[in-house]
Amino acid sequence: MTRSTTILTFLFSILFFNACDKTNVPTLPEEPTNVPPEEIISIPVVIHVINYSPNPFVISDEKIQSQIDVLNQDFRKLNPDHINTPGEFKHLVADVGVEFKLATIDPSENPTTGIIRTESMVVASDGHEDIESIEERSLYFYNKGGQDAWPNHKYLNIWIADYSNRLGNLGLPGYANPPGSDPRIDGVVMDPRVFGTLEPLADGHKFGRTATHEIGHWLNLKHIFAKDKDCESSDQVEDTPSQYESRTGHPVHPQFSCGSNDMFMNFMDYVNDNAMFMFTKGQKERMRELFNEGGTRRELYLNNKSNYRK
Repeated sequence: MTRSTTILTFLFSILFFNACDKTNVPTLPEEPTNVPPEEIISIPVVIHVINYSPNPFVISDEKIQSQIDVLNQDFRKLNPDHINTPGEFKHLVADVGVEFKLATIDPSENPTTGIIRTESMVVASDGHEDIESIEERSLYFYNKGGQDAWPNHKYLNIWIADYSNRLGNLGLPGYANPPGSDPRIDGVVMDPRVFGTLEPLADGHKFGRTATHEIGHWLNLKHIFAKDKDCESSDQVEDTPSQYESRTGHPVHPQFSCGSNDMFMNFMDYVNDNAMFMFTKGQKERMRELFNEGGTRRELYLNNKSNYRK
């Protein structure tokens, strides 16, 4: 064996050993137990538009995008009207650090606009908890005229469906199925007349804040008044004052109950869209806890991190 051949054989053996040595395989750093407070959490959204075929409604792609824009303002403290927060509450106004985007990839890894449109006789009330059996809530099942949820560990599902009363007017604006719900129904249901900032819109619902409110529920927030006409119950957030009952319309600060001024301008009350404009730091903490280790929406957070690999 020549000297050059011996050297080549030696070098090859070193390269082969190192290639097989698992200790040299690079690994991604482990995710921290708690999401860093400065990290922006990104959530893909799929909009399931189920149009009522006997009397179709109008909801354009632009109207849907306007709602996504509102969410990204409200959850990032970028909404211009947050400056209207009364002085006693200004120090509590929070940037929640959550952003939303229409999904671009569907569960089968195909491109999507994030907006799925169908027509049927199904309406929003066909998905409400008043129907005890989930299997009978036709809103959530394609084979019953609704639309199946996309995996809740990857997406926020929003169903848009008609919620008219017997007179044809807006009934219930929307409702949410909170963390821990059956994956088949996990998400938010909205009437098109309260969604986005483009007409047609119902009075009191022209700023897109109904979706902000309902997604607040989806992220584990309770109403600011906790339980109507009760000062003893709690929304389990320390920096929101106890409030005797919900406020509606466009109240003028101060409104007093339960020994303090009410924070009716919080997104989790029932006031008109143009009278609500804040989340608190305590609400931010409660929402973000869902994405920490052991939290109900931890997998959703991990699946949407650009540097995360299973």
